[in-house]
Amino acid sequence: MLQCQAFIFREIIVNDPVTFPCTCSGNCPAVQWTRFIPSEAVIAESRMCHSEQYYERFSVSGNASRGNFSLTISSVAYNDAGSYRCSCNRNPVTEVKLKVIVPTVIKAFERENVTLPCYGNTQDNVTDVTWKKDGQKVLVYTPANRSVTTTEASERRLMMSIKGFLDGCLSLHISSVHLSDAGLYQCLLHDESQDRDPKGVLLKVEGRQQLSTTNSNEVSVLCVFLGFIIFVSIIGLIVYVVRRCFRKSRSGV
Repeated sequence: MLQCQAFIFREIIVNDPVTFPCTCSGNCPAVQWTRFIPSEAVIAESRMCHSEQYYERFSVSGNASRGNFSLTISSVAYNDAGSYRCSCNRNPVTEVKLKVIVPTVIKAFERENVTLPCYGNTQDNVTDVTWKKDGQKVLVYTPANRSVTTTEASERRLMMSIKGFLDGCLSLHISSVHLSDAGLYQCLLHDESQDRDPKGVLLKVEGRQQLSTTNSNEVSVLCVFLGFIIFVSIIGLIVYVVRRCFRKSRSGV
């Protein structure tokens, strides 16, 4: 069994960039990045102080002169999910498991109430439901005693429906959304040992100032449009009156 110095787990949103660290000492060491799950493939190598990348989006981005042979994926694709290994002089030093998330996007304005959807099978003795934001726990629900625990920063603003839990609804309700609430949310059953849908929710929050600017721009466009309509109507009325007067003057002659 391979013994690695470091094992890293990364969850990345599809199309986002990611960097896997790898440190290898020595004078021009032989470094190789491979993907070994779900299939074996060499991603990048550094031999005789020269680096080679075999895939367009993958590159060794660290400072090789300082022993940094980090691997960067410029834009993560869904099929990039799997396990990666960095080997130094044929000795594995780092293993990374990459999970790619395709989140549901929810948009809200500051101080609005918002619900982040999540559903799962709660019929099989679920011991806990955990909501995480950017990898950090923000809410934990324990069905055994129907207790909801939240972080101090989000106390009283985050809640989950206990009644909805019985129907498999694990949605997170956030009242009076803050700009700092924006981020990637995930709900986990049994610490992610059971499936749930969706796998993640990306919350985007816009400030009220942005809303005011947007409304102001919409009002400005509407005013210009109405002004144009009024202008055309006045011109049409003037042309009509002039024509009537011209016809009357000709008939009088």
